[in-house]
This record gives sequence, structure tokens and C-alpha cells, in this order.
Amino acid sequence: MHLVLVGPGRIGAAFLPMLHAEGHQVTILSRREYGDFLLPHYDPGAAVAHVSACDAIVLLAGKFELNGDPEDMGQQNATGPIRVAEALHARFPKAQLVAFLDARITRPPSAIPPELQAYMASKRRLAHWVLGTARSWGLTEGARVNAIAPGPVLPPPDKAHREPAGQCLTPRPTIDDLYAALFFLLKMPSVT
Repeated sequence: MHLVLVGPGRIGAAFLPMLHAEGHQVTILSRREYGDFLLPHYDPGAAVAHVSACDAIVLLAGKFELNGDPEDMGQQNATGPIRVAEALHARFPKAQLVAFLDARITRPPSAIPPELQAYMASKRRLAHWVLGTARSWGLTEGARVNAIAPGPVLPPPDKAHREPAGQCLTPRPTIDDLYAALFFLLKMPSVT
């Protein structure tokens, strides 16, 4: 299987040895490869043109920041990754998609601490896109679209960005847990 990891970050970096050990081919599209999607008129077409094969798109792109700027969070966690996924889909319409969300998006906005509002709003926006995309890509090309929403997995490297309330699951999900979930979704033809 050929996977394209969009914005792999720390979780994607942890997936790489596992993917390679199972014989999967991986193309990484980080901001270094696909350009600065924070620009208002960003077009990922040139970067996506270099992708030679794609069976699955794994959207790992995201930025967690307390008290983040809502526009920046929206671009980092929703608009930019969505543009890249849509460009990949245009080239590889049968490729399935797995997006990484955040379990806390199901909380009512009033239950989200103010310092997390911008981040959660951006992840909610991505979740709405995933739902709509599952319907449209599934009906038009038969592509499957799924999401994994584990909540916090790895603590932020910058202690200033650690949440005061702590984690939402005990114990915290592991990389192995996420990897198992990813490959369950990729191998199950009846799940979208």
C-alpha cells in the first residue's frame, strides 16, 4: 500500500518505522514539501504533482496551541490540510482518506476552556469537512473516508502549551493504539 502522510509531525514520524517494517511505501508531504498553506491563495497542485502513487491519504497535519489565533489555527488544522487532500483526491480519486481529529470536539463549546477554543473550532471544521467528504467521495468515486479522534496522545514539547486540565483519557492513547486504528480503517472495505 502507498500512503501519503500530510503534515506528519511527531505522530507520523513515529508511524514511519512501523509502515516501512510492514512493506508500505510512504510519501511525506510536510510544509517543506507542499509549501506554505497559510498563504491566502495557496495551491498545493505543484507539490501534489510530484506524488507518484497514492492508495491512502493520512491527514496528520495540525498544530496545537493554547490561546492560538483563530485564523492561524483554522489554516493549520483545517484549510491547509483540506486543500492538500482535495488536490490529492483530484489525482487519485480512489484513494481513501483517514483524518486525525480530536475527541474533545464533541464537547459543547461552553465546556471548552477559553485557551482551547481556537484549536477546537479548527478541528470541528475539519470534522465537518470529513463528514461531507465521506458522502461526496463515496458516492462519486467509491473512496472511503474515515477519522480517528484520540484526544491528546503525545504531550506538547513546549510546556507552555500543556493543558491545565490534563488528559481526557486515562491511560493516554499510545502510538501503537493509533497505528492499529489506522490500519483497521484502511483494511476494512465496509467502513467509511
